[in-house]
Amino acid sequence: MRNRISLFGSWGVSWNLWIWAVAAWGIPPLVGATVATVGKPSPSPPGASSMETRGAVADSTWQTDFERSGGFRTPRYDATVDYCKRLAQASSQLNFTHFGTSAQGRQLPLLVANNYGDFKPGGSQREDNVVVLVQACIHAGECCGKDAGLMLLRDLTVAGRYRDLLDHVTLLFIPIFNVDGHERFSPYNRINQNGPEEMGWRVTAQNLNLNRDFLKADTPEMQAWLNLFQTWKPDFFVDIHTTDGADFQYAITYCMEIYGNMHPAPTAWSREYLAQLTTAMAAAGYPISPYVMLRKQHDIHSGINTWVAPPRFSQGYTALHDVPGLLIEAHMLKPYNVRVDATYQMLIHTLKIIHAQYTGLKWALTSARAATVSPHFCEHPLALSYSVTDTFRIIDFLGVDYETVDSDISGGKWHRYGNRPTVYQIPFYDQQEPRVFADLPEAYILPPEWHEVIERLEWHGVKIERLTEPATVMVRTYRFWDLSWREQPYEGRHPVSFQTEELREDRNYPAGSAVVDMRQPTAKVIAHVLEPHAPDSYVSWGFFDAIMARVEYFESYVMEKMAREMLAADPALHSELAQKKATDTEFTDNPRAILDWFYRRTPYFNENHQVYPVGGIDDRAVVEQLPTTIQR
Repeated sequence: MRNRISLFGSWGVSWNLWIWAVAAWGIPPLVGATVATVGKPSPSPPGASSMETRGAVADSTWQTDFERSGGFRTPRYDATVDYCKRLAQASSQLNFTHFGTSAQGRQLPLLVANNYGDFKPGGSQREDNVVVLVQACIHAGECCGKDAGLMLLRDLTVAGRYRDLLDHVTLLFIPIFNVDGHERFSPYNRINQNGPEEMGWRVTAQNLNLNRDFLKADTPEMQAWLNLFQTWKPDFFVDIHTTDGADFQYAITYCMEIYGNMHPAPTAWSREYLAQLTTAMAAAGYPISPYVMLRKQHDIHSGINTWVAPPRFSQGYTALHDVPGLLIEAHMLKPYNVRVDATYQMLIHTLKIIHAQYTGLKWALTSARAATVSPHFCEHPLALSYSVTDTFRIIDFLGVDYETVDSDISGGKWHRYGNRPTVYQIPFYDQQEPRVFADLPEAYILPPEWHEVIERLEWHGVKIERLTEPATVMVRTYRFWDLSWREQPYEGRHPVSFQTEELREDRNYPAGSAVVDMRQPTAKVIAHVLEPHAPDSYVSWGFFDAIMARVEYFESYVMEKMAREMLAADPALHSELAQKKATDTEFTDNPRAILDWFYRRTPYFNENHQVYPVGGIDDRAVVEQLPTTIQR
């Protein structure tokens, strides 16, 4: 196997291997898998035409723009939508629709496929059916998923090649998620990428990265996606990308959340799925590897790290719902036709596995959801973030030869890849451990003025109740200190880091305050939004920055007099002040800071300064006795 695989990569697959793959899986290559000049797809293997489709029709009626170009080009938005509409008109298994509108006003396209002809969310969520959501072009320059998906939907429906795979699967396909970025079309959008001739731009028209927006949901595109996700409730998710970083033989790599942030049942199902997918892809001529995140940049010998994705990322977000998410990363240096074909293979084999094992997937998801809504869910700390350990195992990595030299231009290191397949034995760090935990309350309560946060919780499918009259509630909350905002903007915001002090206090909440009970399927989403130390908490993203501001101040002539009165009334303040001056020289040399030290000890100081307005209610009886009504 190693010798056969070594033929693959940046230098091609032998035609004998393709014949073997066809015999084993019945899936012929679209076009050749050899590499020619950078930026140009290679010739097809002997006997295969670069214009060949996957058996849809004898003429070019159903060829995609990608196929008609011989694997050189990808279609624009209008052409993609037109092709989707034609497919839907030709097949009773397909429906074309839109699920939202972009910032520039373009509609977000969606194809829905199954063998039932029932394209409404309720009808597709049958006992003998699972919903699979596949999205492409979230980074619009990484467009191989769009072309692979269009061919796949064609072959599943009008061509009838894999029609049975839709017996137990409803397939949702988003050919272009970042529609505005897609239409910023240029041959110069991806400097590291080998084709197609032109492609879209990475981010949206608002210069925001959709694959950093899943939890904060700042973009209209993501808000529409969340509605789609909540409406259809998919059981499996695929997000298709093209990767940067290094050269190696693999045409495609992947990520899945199998390291601790999902319930054990879907985690075990995902591991078995990956084992079967790895075998199938190798047999198809495309060996796969976990995403190549080198422990030291450009140093293959340092090994590969795994990670647990925070919920700003697609697969990290679906993991909060215990929905397995496959992140596909086609390799940027392979020719475009190879990346598209490898992506097609990943998709078709994924559908084959899910079709065969849909009952196991449904059982795993049912088990996970039952555990989340259980009265015992909040009895155990929730891991919010993870870090990779130093534990590793040695794996064979299908790389290429390379050398690192000193650059006579930049003065830095120049990593020069060769053209010889090389198998490296490298460490693979595949063990994660929880780093930050949260002790979950039975419910959270938010005053009504934080309507933006409340609304976004609703976008995530969170059930909200409202106080019908004021209530005094014992809550667990936080005071923030040591605040530091990111100097440069990140995704349109200036994230904040902080330290916290836990507080417990009786707090008065007005009528209309939002009560968020944790006994619901979105409990992990709620925690990641409202627990401040979660990696993508709304505190970190700046949704609560207003509470950090100081809005009342003192005049020095007032505090000079009051400080003397306080010292006279409380002799212990003398020793406290002396100790503070002895241990903090900056404080000692700052008259304003000394007066502020006194001011903070007066009843005039704002008691809500840097105090979190969200409270956690730990007593279940209190939650159930609150006067509430369900938010409509």
